[in-house]
Amino acid sequence: MGQHHVFWELDWRLKLVIGAVTVAAALAVLRPPQKHPLRFALALFGLELGTLVAVRGLVAADGQRWWQFAVAYALVLIPGLFAVVVLNRLGWWRSAGFTPLRAWRGPLSMVALALTLVIPLIGLWGHGLLAMSAGLLAFQVAFLLLDVFMEETIYRGIVIRALQPHGVVRATLWSALLFGLSHLDNLFLAGSELGVLYQAFEATLLGVVFGAVRLRTNAIWPVMLAHAAYDFILVLAYGHAVAVQPSIPGFVVVTLVNAALAAGALALLRRSRPAIPTLEAAA
Repeated sequence: MGQHHVFWELDWRLKLVIGAVTVAAALAVLRPPQKHPLRFALALFGLELGTLVAVRGLVAADGQRWWQFAVAYALVLIPGLFAVVVLNRLGWWRSAGFTPLRAWRGPLSMVALALTLVIPLIGLWGHGLLAMSAGLLAFQVAFLLLDVFMEETIYRGIVIRALQPHGVVRATLWSALLFGLSHLDNLFLAGSELGVLYQAFEATLLGVVFGAVRLRTNAIWPVMLAHAAYDFILVLAYGHAVAVQPSIPGFVVVTLVNAALAAGALALLRRSRPAIPTLEAAA
């Protein structure tokens, strides 16, 4: 009995409209982070998600033409460039984690980042390397690096920075939830809807680890490196960072491991009590 993929089968024009409406709604609720940190964070989430859905519609238009591979980079370039503009406008580069090595702290918490790679490495060992051309691998790696920069800058940089006045734990949990939900744009790709929901759930747990380590170390660079390594392992095994529908035992094991890492990272964060910055006015 074949699967019916409702979102993937939508006309590309409808995907474009859904994305555009999401972006418009996000712009309507956007408020300065100094006054409305949570609304600011939700608006950034909506802007990213809407952009991803709209571009997926463009990529799906009119078959597989050469220009659509270039348009695919817009998935990560548009929200990534927007994040850079926001950081420049607010003057948040250092407070968002783009700090020099001398400002890093809590190096032992980076062990949690290394442990997040255990599950994908086990998967790679069991699945083996996927044969692919050098050109395709280069395309995937370039896309991966841009995607990691975009996601980390938005969720572990800007969002977690904006929400810190609510407390570091709440900021970490909110940024992790929004990061996980941002993967729902993959519903508009061919594949398993259940696999996408699983990906969003596990990304939320990993987002807790990444966010807690980001605040504990006062640096976003180690988190970016771990995130890139995680996705690169998936590329080597599957060709790209896909949403794979898990078996029940696999779901249980992965969830238990990621939940344990998230709980441990939050415990370290509570113990460290990083300073909560005062939101400066936009420049």
